[in-house]
Amino acid sequence: FLNALSTVRPNNRFKVVVVDRRSLNVLNQELKLSEVYEHDVVRIEKIENNRKDDPSVEALYFLTPSKQSVARLIGDFAPGVPSQNPAGGRSGFSSSSASKPTKYRAAHVYFTSELPNSLLAMVKNSGITPYIKALKEMCIEYDANDSRVFLTKLVDRPFYRLYSPVVAGGFNDELELISKKLANVCGTLKENPVVRYLLLDQEIHGDTKARPLAFLFHTEMERIREVLPADDDSSSRRPPTELVIVDRSADPFAPVLHEFTYEAMVHDLLDIEDGNKFSYTAQLANGTEEVKTVVLDESDPVWQEFRFQHISDAQQGILK
Repeated sequence: FLNALSTVRPNNRFKVVVVDRRSLNVLNQELKLSEVYEHDVVRIEKIENNRKDDPSVEALYFLTPSKQSVARLIGDFAPGVPSQNPAGGRSGFSSSSASKPTKYRAAHVYFTSELPNSLLAMVKNSGITPYIKALKEMCIEYDANDSRVFLTKLVDRPFYRLYSPVVAGGFNDELELISKKLANVCGTLKENPVVRYLLLDQEIHGDTKARPLAFLFHTEMERIREVLPADDDSSSRRPPTELVIVDRSADPFAPVLHEFTYEAMVHDLLDIEDGNKFSYTAQLANGTEEVKTVVLDESDPVWQEFRFQHISDAQQGILK
């Protein structure tokens, strides 16, 4: 995304960055807001919000490839196409909206992952292509928690959506989403892994998800394998990367067990926000109080050293 910020250079120098709710989370994990503003960005706006018209500047859109975000993008440049509530309501043209100016001068559009053909056709048929100076797909549709952990988060309640018999009929859509995110990670790391998956007796363990996910991932990798760079001498000398896919059927007891690590204690006792932040009120020297926010990540040496240790071991280590 930094490369996109550097590449987009409008004639008047400055630009607006437009994000949606999901892409903003991805952006916050990868960059600091100060790094974004260093690239001649005047402001960052959420596409879901009501935004003022600014037809004098160009916009860099950083969006997830969803119907809602694409509809709002079209609404910013197509007169008569509503930019709010794209999933419902009437979308007819009106005489009052026919003369409506575009939201911005032009759009440089970057999607977090592959744009489905149906949404690409939606953009082509909307009549806004003269305003689009660039449309590119990026392989960053995943959540990087730290340098060694990433998550392919689903929208909501993933355990229920994958295993509940009430919604089990649509679990293929969820697995397809996970496979796309896994392929995005491999594309970012320039890896072409050998896939191994857990296969258990279905009569004993029920319908497992590892095998269908493995085949969906293989299909996704076939698509992006063409754009992966050729192996250099150093990569050809090392063993091939392996991707091992298992599902909850291999260990059904872990969700009902409670860990006794320092990390588990922190989540039990503190009000953690966004997965790794908590706020507290500090008493200053002048007698006033100030609310401070702490981020528990790899930049915190205490957290990095003790997060996976047992509570008693962590307590002894911290007191030293």
